[in-house]
Amino acid sequence: MHRVKTALSAALLGLLFVLGLISNASAQSVMEKDELVSIAESGDSAAQFELGNRYLNGTGVTQDNFEALRWFTLAAEKENPNAQYNIAVMYLNGIGVVKDPQQAIHWFLRAANNGDTPSQFTLGVALFNGQLGVPQNTAEAYKWFTLAGAAGHQAAAANAVLVQEMLPPEDVVAMQDAARVWISDFTQRQSSEPSLQKSTSGDSQP
Repeated sequence: MHRVKTALSAALLGLLFVLGLISNASAQSVMEKDELVSIAESGDSAAQFELGNRYLNGTGVTQDNFEALRWFTLAAEKENPNAQYNIAVMYLNGIGVVKDPQQAIHWFLRAANNGDTPSQFTLGVALFNGQLGVPQNTAEAYKWFTLAGAAGHQAAAANAVLVQEMLPPEDVVAMQDAARVWISDFTQRQSSEPSLQKSTSGDSQP
């Protein structure tokens, strides 16, 4: 799903609107519905995320965007980044909800801060172009592209290189420092929150 400087903005503009929902394979994906519901109701965010996907896609249940959003929200409030990303995409595209760019950005930011690389990339896009109600901020866009690129997102890494050329050297240094601080803080959080590490291990690129 997802050289000259004038072409960069146009390319990013198009990429923002082809985001897809995440539906990672997991141990929960082969469970019977009743067992999965039981685990989800006990508060397991991976099971809640899986139930959200089943209702979203109509897999073994009647397709229901509202029920999908309910389960995604339960998982997202436990800081499941995949669920947070899916909620953002639902608000971005009006799936089961009224389109709401502000809510989309809210959930993209939460997912990005939990290490979700597609969300980090999307924030970079929005900040670079000044989209979805976000003020244009090339330096902040560079930071998010750098973070997503460092985590293996190839398009973000390429954009970071291109955007770096547009920034004053002092802004590059400041955002690289900010990215290093973010990575250090996130690594510490991962070590103390095994569930977050498990949730982010299967991120896919848009």
